[in-house]
Amino acid sequence: MVSLENRSDYSFRINESQKLKAFYDLLLSKSLIKKSDDEISESDQIYFGIISSIISNDIASFKIYYEKKSKSHPSKDSPSPFVYDDCFVFCLIVGISKFSIDKSWIKEIISIRNRNSITITFENILNENYFSKSNQLEVVLMYFHLCNPSLITNELLNDTYQRIIETADLFNGKSDFLIICAIRSYDNIIVRKDSQAGSYLNLLMSFELRFLNRIKYLAWLVRTALLISLIYIIIVLISFFPVIKTFFDTFGTIVTLFGVFGISQLGNIFPFVIKTSNVLLLYAFGYPNELKRRNSIKEKGCL
Repeated sequence: MVSLENRSDYSFRINESQKLKAFYDLLLSKSLIKKSDDEISESDQIYFGIISSIISNDIASFKIYYEKKSKSHPSKDSPSPFVYDDCFVFCLIVGISKFSIDKSWIKEIISIRNRNSITITFENILNENYFSKSNQLEVVLMYFHLCNPSLITNELLNDTYQRIIETADLFNGKSDFLIICAIRSYDNIIVRKDSQAGSYLNLLMSFELRFLNRIKYLAWLVRTALLISLIYIIIVLISFFPVIKTFFDTFGTIVTLFGVFGISQLGNIFPFVIKTSNVLLLYAFGYPNELKRRNSIKEKGCL
């Protein structure tokens, strides 16, 4: 069983290390507070930047830090220190998956690591072999938690819980990465204890996915109806009011130019219109603001 006393003692170790604290905050989806870039190395800047961009779901920021790190191409004969930094590599895997970035480089990094249970789990995650018997289940659960919670099954929760409580010397392990993943997995399992198939929570989560998709279709129907109505009104006005038709005939060239310009700008206007119409409909149906912020980023990410 995960001893609360041992866990309390271990929390001091987490708080003493800024890097461990940042990783723990990532698994908590908690805003990251770090030192200024002038006080830390470039490698740490990238590490904290990657974690911060994942927490805030900022794909542009993640790509900036990722591109800096992906310029490094260590080999088995001369691996860089970050290759064996489990927390760092896990964050890279999460960001790459979350933001749909090509996996070639990170697979190359995994291939030069020593073959152990963590490396095998990383490799299986990248290959979407999530339920391999050789996986560290607490790592897979945290990956799902950050990237795609819909993949979390009741069986995975039960198996992970069983493995954690059977690890009597959890806090005596050498891997802080595994310890922190186990702690957060344990918390996650407790929170999701009602998430088995057919449960109230599970049904709500499934409904949310369907609801968001239907909002997109409904927003499209509303936009289309408004556009058709606008065109119809213009046609009616031209039919019933000769003065308007004369105006269009007189200034036909100018109107045409403006029309061409307007059509050329649709590509710039539509993304804003689409986003605004979706948000307005969510607001009209009383969708919580916090969930709006989370799901607006998922569209950029891995949802």
